[in-house]
Amino acid sequence: MGDRAVASSPVRMIGRGLIRHCALCGSGGLFEGWFRMRQRCPGCGYLFEREEGFFLGAYVINLGITEGLLLIAGVIPCIVFLANNPGASVIPFLLAGLATSVVAPVVFYPFSRTLWSAIDLIIRPAHATEPRDRL
Repeated sequence: MGDRAVASSPVRMIGRGLIRHCALCGSGGLFEGWFRMRQRCPGCGYLFEREEGFFLGAYVINLGITEGLLLIAGVIPCIVFLANNPGASVIPFLLAGLATSVVAPVVFYPFSRTLWSAIDLIIRPAHATEPRDRL
């Protein structure tokens, strides 16, 4: 690992993950596009995919955020609206839910990957004893 990699507090690591920066060293530029994440951090050389299937956790985070937004944007307003207007159409709420289900995962995708990397580093810190290709 490069000399920029220093131990950070969990709050700082989560904060870095939320702004699409390396949780370990704070470097940006982790993405070559919206969907393509570099294999290693350009600042410290940290290998993001620590094991096969590593980013499944990012998928779960993305799913949870999308489900939460869907609940807030579609289900709760629909229930409140229908309670006050019993014969009203649910079509606008279905369309809002559909739009949320499509747009939210795409928008949150890169954030979920860096956030998951931060969470994983908090749970399993990178050690000098890891194989060199993993750091």
